[in-house]
Amino acid sequence: MKRSFVLTILLALTLPTALAAPAPARSKAQQIATYRVHALAHAAVTPATLAASGAPVQVTIPNDYLYKRDLRVNAYRLDDFLRARLPDLDALLARDAVVMLYCADGYAPMAKLRDLVGAGGLIAVGSPETDAQTQWPAVLYKDKPLPAAQIGNYLVWENFRYPQKPQPWGLVDVYVLPAGSAVK
Repeated sequence: MKRSFVLTILLALTLPTALAAPAPARSKAQQIATYRVHALAHAAVTPATLAASGAPVQVTIPNDYLYKRDLRVNAYRLDDFLRARLPDLDALLARDAVVMLYCADGYAPMAKLRDLVGAGGLIAVGSPETDAQTQWPAVLYKDKPLPAAQIGNYLVWENFRYPQKPQPWGLVDVYVLPAGSAVK
């Protein structure tokens, strides 16, 4: 009897985990948090890191996604920012890395790094159409006012229109992830 009891306990301890309850599906926020922790590289988007990537440029974005009109912006070139913040950019490109553009509100669009580099991306920090304190003109988004503080750093494209390239605003971090990374 003792022997069968010990065998039962040993068997119970060694049962495959397949018999255990399945792990609950991870939420989108949990997946994003995991990617942020395990990223291959990270670049914070701040006034100091932008300034370290070179001088800002002033360009007009035709038919801007958010403003639905031509919009003049003060911006830093995305390629210059990535090269300044990610010294191993060429190696990451060779690895077919993915970029997650993390925004202040938790939005985190993803794209292949090779699709972003050389595509005319700009990190817009404001518009010369307003004073320095306002940063951005007033805008409605989905019939609601979107304050300038929420727009913050806005990724725009000189040569492409939404939805071909991500155009998030409130951009605070760029994470480089392994090839094939995706949030479901």
